Amino acid sequence: MNDTRSKPDDRVLIGSPGELSMLLRDLKEKVRAGTLRPIACDNILFPTLNILDVPEHGPWPDFIEACFDDATGAKYRLSVETYHGTGGVWERETVASPRGDDQ
Repeated sequence: MNDTRSKPDDRVLIGSPGELSMLLRDLKEKVRAGTLRPIACDNILFPTLNILDVPEHGPWPDFIEACFDDATGAKYRLSVETYHGTGGVWERETVASPRGDDQ
């Protein structure tokens, strides 16, 4: 996430438990502020989690997957494998067009 806390970054690699904790804290702040809205994920292997229920510092489920959109209609996905510690990614999946249609 960027430092301005106004709009999510397009892609953030998560390589450590500390990075995941910071990202979870930032995501929760954005959801509570209404900057991001949790939505159902498409094409997932594991159940979507309510990000507000995921502890910031663990213990975590083996896999965390959660999806969001913002006011422009851009969609984002958090996907992290925590069991083996291989990390994960926060990334934008779609970009909203000027008309509000996804590209």
